[in-house]
Amino acid sequence: MKLNEYQQEASKFVSDSIRGNDAYFALGLTGEAGEAAEKIKKGLRDGVLDIEGLQKELGDTLWYLSQLGLCLG
Repeated sequence: MKLNEYQQEASKFVSDSIRGNDAYFALGLTGEAGEAAEKIKKGLRDGVLDIEGLQKELGDTLWYLSQLGLCLG
């Protein structure tokens, strides 16, 4: 799947109240990137990386990034 195809599919899950709201997606992106960083930090501390949790957070990060990209053209 190409990124533009992903963007279109992912946009099906955007409610009308936030569609086109670039600030919403930018804040979501930073929040999810922070959660991904936390997974990595805890992995370094504990010596065990939560791969499944990191994959989820990276997926969420990609979703926000793709929707921010749609907002910005």
